[in-house]
Amino acid sequence: MAATIKDIANQTGLGLATISKYLNGGNVLPKNRDSIESAIKDLNYLPNSFARGLKTKRSKLIGVVLPEIDNSFLMKILTEMEYTLKRKGYGIFVSDCHNDKIEEIEAVNFFLSKGVDGIISVPLSNSGRHLQNAFAQNVPVLLIDRAIPALSSKVDSITIDNEGISYEAVKEQIIEKGHSRIGIVTGQDGTYTADRRLNGYYNALKDSGIDIDPDLVWRGDYTVEGGFAGYKALMTENPDMTAIFATNHYMTMGVLMAINEEKKKIPGDISILGFDAMDWLQIVNPALTIVEQPMQEMGRLAAEILMRRLLNGHDLPKQSIKLSAKLQIGESIGFVKKARESKKADQ
Repeated sequence: MAATIKDIANQTGLGLATISKYLNGGNVLPKNRDSIESAIKDLNYLPNSFARGLKTKRSKLIGVVLPEIDNSFLMKILTEMEYTLKRKGYGIFVSDCHNDKIEEIEAVNFFLSKGVDGIISVPLSNSGRHLQNAFAQNVPVLLIDRAIPALSSKVDSITIDNEGISYEAVKEQIIEKGHSRIGIVTGQDGTYTADRRLNGYYNALKDSGIDIDPDLVWRGDYTVEGGFAGYKALMTENPDMTAIFATNHYMTMGVLMAINEEKKKIPGDISILGFDAMDWLQIVNPALTIVEQPMQEMGRLAAEILMRRLLNGHDLPKQSIKLSAKLQIGESIGFVKKARESKKADQ
């Protein structure tokens, strides 16, 4: 016979109210939580989510809407998010929108039809049109990685300081080594992250007295193919380019493939600054200087903020959290020839 909440109460000596609070995602004393979790394991207790949902009017499910599921950056965020939600008794539905804004709307509407308690979105739309029905039904929404500034009063959001880290990386790691012909491959115009990383690049050039050259800017699609094509196009138009900034991990991979195809040396022939410290970079030689985003922290915070919103009320002030990224310093950015000779003369 299946174990019940009363069996847990008998084993732990705790009241039904305390156990119910834990099972519904509420906070209980650590010693009580440990006792309940131990009893659940011993008794092989399986909660009746459907019955509990009817009683509490909560499904204990969160809908997660992604532009694409075959993306290792998003998967690292999702893994941490799911782990944190699971510890609170929540599960997730995940939808791959295939980078299609119509599918994005359909995904949100599907989740709402299943009675999800909240929506987490990495938005394609920069207007938030896909979220209108969630707002109408008072379902809390959290945006991650990409914000929609016009919705800051309606949603929680977690992003990184894309502009700040791009400025720091380009100015301190590339320009200060004497580079002035610096290419950039980034995402499509209107994409939150791409626009802000490009602004950081522009501001680093301006503050260093370097003219912005549109021929050194490639707007692609955040894919390996986009990075490959972007490098090829920039190098063809700008044979004097000495450094390149690839603004996501797929474009970083594509740029590396193009450099390898041309049998060029890093950093002797071309310097490269990459984005996202993914596992595959451990096999790249020389080690890349790369922007590292706090992927696990983003996933954990997304889950925790949405849980607080569900447990403490929808009317709390919305949070727009901007996390810091950091630089992993490698050996992929060298001094340009003139800067190298000047450095030797100073010594």
